[in-house]
Amino acid sequence: MTGIKSNKIRDLYQWFKGGLVAIPSDRERTAVADEVFFRLLGLPKDQRVLKAAERISETGIVGLIKAQKRLNRGEPVQYITGLSTFLDHSLRVKPGVLIPRPETEGLVLWVVEVLGQKQMPHAYSENDGNKEQASPAGGVKNGGAILDIGTGSGCIAIALAARLPGYQVSACDVEHKTLEVASDNAQANNVLIDFFHCDILHATQAPAGRSFDVIVSNPPYVKQSEKAFLQVQVSAHEPSIALFVPDDDPLLYYRAICTFAQNALRPGGCLFLEINEALGAECLALLKYHGFQHVELKRDFHGKDRYVAGRI
Repeated sequence: MTGIKSNKIRDLYQWFKGGLVAIPSDRERTAVADEVFFRLLGLPKDQRVLKAAERISETGIVGLIKAQKRLNRGEPVQYITGLSTFLDHSLRVKPGVLIPRPETEGLVLWVVEVLGQKQMPHAYSENDGNKEQASPAGGVKNGGAILDIGTGSGCIAIALAARLPGYQVSACDVEHKTLEVASDNAQANNVLIDFFHCDILHATQAPAGRSFDVIVSNPPYVKQSEKAFLQVQVSAHEPSIALFVPDDDPLLYYRAICTFAQNALRPGGCLFLEINEALGAECLALLKYHGFQHVELKRDFHGKDRYVAGRI
């Protein structure tokens, strides 16, 4: 079948990896092959090596052939295996649901650090990154309420609920099918989250009876003109609604979230946002315009401006 000469694990692994012609980097081919063998065949790297001489069934081989073809069409490996990892959580994903990013892990860890320690970790700010500053979350009490806007797979809400058990976590999204995936992921990760439907572009306040101490979001922020610079796995396969914004209005979602947060946050509540690295100054200015104080800008692990936070 398609050049396969042996059904032994070691040989199939080399065939599979070598046939990933659409992936230029050997390091990435190795990572993708490892993921496929783990997720589809139940063979993590150590077991794959230990069982190298064992044989894979015809059904397993057919699955590998299909996966290889899809990968060579540019499909993300997470959509092929149906699973993604965010921090230490395994999450189900499928086409139409944004795949969680490592950069977003940094947003979650910042929120956890601030709420857990009640002080702002060192971050660059437009004032002076070396001076002690008041925390955006300085007015938030333990046991407060957190809202994740545009939850997607539920990765942010799930990670926060697991790390901040004293807080009540809610999450919303514009897509009903996406909310179903997020709800399933929360159940699989043994956390309790209140999910509800919300189109943030047309919602100026929280549903009746709801208010929050913390709002966090990773909204769409990639400009349409930046689409050409993305990998085909992202630009051609992941949901455009979760990624792209018009070039002439790149802060579309941030304005809507700030307006919503002004009405939905309790006094002293705080807002945490992931942002486009090129729009740090604009996002700081927007938060200030909407009345947020102690506004800060933080860099991600690449050293790029990636998160902003402020207290209302």
